[in-house]
Amino acid sequence: MDLILVRHGVTDWNEQGRLMGRSEIELNARGHEQAHAVAETLRDLPVRAVVSSPQRRTQQTAAAIAAMHQLPVRTEDALAEVQLGRWQGMSWNDLRDDPEVTAYLADPTYVCDAFEPGVTVHQRVVSCIEALRAKSEDTMVVVSHGDPLRILLAHYLAMPLAAYRRMEVTPGSVSLVRFTAAFGVRVMLLNWRPQRDRDQLRALR
Repeated sequence: MDLILVRHGVTDWNEQGRLMGRSEIELNARGHEQAHAVAETLRDLPVRAVVSSPQRRTQQTAAAIAAMHQLPVRTEDALAEVQLGRWQGMSWNDLRDDPEVTAYLADPTYVCDAFEPGVTVHQRVVSCIEALRAKSEDTMVVVSHGDPLRILLAHYLAMPLAAYRRMEVTPGSVSLVRFTAAFGVRVMLLNWRPQRDRDQLRALR
């Protein structure tokens, strides 16, 4: 089974450095271009399902991919962005003097009331993917957000949860996790962007 992980295309808030959380922010023009670039590149792969977080930006990205395969978009709440509290809508610059931010940046597993704990995110995204895998061995596209995808990748790489932010998963990027009987779990691509490295995915066909 191939699990194709896609981060939604870029939004105005991404470009402004603002924390979106579960705000219903839409893709901007560049984000739509990224979504269509991903969709075009995945066109010839045997995708049998497209699953998305409920946020508007992921739904728009997933819709572009699903249209290429004449598939519906299945929504899974467990793939949602990290729930934010008072930080939502703020920029990192706004928060530079917040001691909770300093603690969070020093320790990705830090827990406070400003955001959903990493342990909780891990539980929900891994449980969701494992449930989907149990029902089908077909190639599946999952469209979600930066931290949920990094946490999911860290899990399948058997990395400590505290190390998940060492990976870069940028807007409009594709990562690929392959499950095989012979070799178990293998990460074949990480943070690949269609606009830059189109030939890498062809080698996996």
